[in-house]
Amino acid sequence: MIKQNQGKLNAVHVTIDVIISCASCTVSYFAYRFLFGHDLLYEYDYHAGMVIGLPVLVALLQILLNKICDLYRSYRSNKFIEEASNVLQAGLWLCIMQIVLAFLTGQLFTFQIAIIIYYFTNTFVSLLYRALLRKLLKYMRSKGYNKKYIALIGINNCTENFIEKIQTSPDFGYELSGYFDVAPHSAVKIPYLGNFKKISSFFRQSPPDEAIIMLSDKFQPSLGHIIAICENWGIKFSILPNMFSDFSSRIYIASFDGIPLLSMRNVPLDNTFNRFVKRTLDILVSLVMLVFLSPLMLITAVIIRVTSPGSIIFRQERVGMSNRPFTMYKFRSMKTETESDLSMTQKDDERCTRFGAFIRKFSIDELPQLFNVLKGDMSLVGPRPEIPFYVEKFRKSIPLYMVKHYVKPGITGWAQVNDLRGSDTSIEERIRYDLFYIENWSILFDIKILFQTLTKGIFSKNAR
Repeated sequence: MIKQNQGKLNAVHVTIDVIISCASCTVSYFAYRFLFGHDLLYEYDYHAGMVIGLPVLVALLQILLNKICDLYRSYRSNKFIEEASNVLQAGLWLCIMQIVLAFLTGQLFTFQIAIIIYYFTNTFVSLLYRALLRKLLKYMRSKGYNKKYIALIGINNCTENFIEKIQTSPDFGYELSGYFDVAPHSAVKIPYLGNFKKISSFFRQSPPDEAIIMLSDKFQPSLGHIIAICENWGIKFSILPNMFSDFSSRIYIASFDGIPLLSMRNVPLDNTFNRFVKRTLDILVSLVMLVFLSPLMLITAVIIRVTSPGSIIFRQERVGMSNRPFTMYKFRSMKTETESDLSMTQKDDERCTRFGAFIRKFSIDELPQLFNVLKGDMSLVGPRPEIPFYVEKFRKSIPLYMVKHYVKPGITGWAQVNDLRGSDTSIEERIRYDLFYIENWSILFDIKILFQTLTKGIFSKNAR
């Protein structure tokens, strides 16, 4: 059995990443030469040393950025989308650095195409390599190789669920050595290793890769002593308190000036870099959409003006990130005299004009929210915002409803592309999808939702 192989795996990662980076430089050089008939190195009088020096420099920068983007750690129990997101981030930063360097040296026009070719080649091959490696490692772990052994210390309300997840996921590569407690438990179907006094002797004879401390409430005073035993024998440990059985969200360790804190919900968009990437995507896509959709928006505005008296744009107060109110824009789809009616829109709602019903069906009425995105009140993707009246109502009646305000509201969202739109769908179900999005955000997840919006979102049977 192979234990503690992350260091060796990282060495493999670094070696392969260097090879991929250098190969991508070579591909970008010959692709540019094939496409444009120019030799970048010799036509611009670059000496032969750059043939070796430039790819090496790029490879070193790639390794550094991979390290910064946390790519050289274990992704054993994480989804591939998280690893892929970090690969894209590292590649994007390198692309930006190359463009800035080329601009400062006056060679941006010369190298811009080659840089773009490098980025897409390097990113694609890196993702392919990590996906294949992940498949190989999962296969090896399912066959009993590359395993990590875990000893459980204590039994509490979380134990049964934890054991089930380990035993039903052999591809994670974990095996339970057994558990320590004051006495055996008939309901626990793994080996009993003895009482707490036996921990030291077990660690001496058969040290596990990791220990999970999951003491029941009455044994909490022993926690410090058990931690000391783990540290004395150099056993990595984690703590799974009894209280965590009451929480369905992912709990993680945060830090306040070096002081560890338990957080009840992991929000990737709390990270400054993640917010920057998402905001950049919002601005770029919104600008492109406004340019391409401007004829449709102009025609819509004219028809609204001609077919129904009143304003073209409907403005309404909604609740956004951190419970802050903002003014949301929509093309007016209702009769002017019914705009103050706060009741939710129903199918075949009599308040809608004939043209209003049409633009609602195809979500054309939402297009002015692109300006909300540019202003920063909204994002392209996120939980749909609600008016203050319903926020207050749902806050009191629906558990976890207010958690959706951890992030900016969106024009579309994970709930919407899963046909959870309109008043005849479950608010509780929508919140469940919103919370999944908040806790599992990645730039790839946003892109996936945007593409699905073009089909499932716009033409949803529940679109109102």
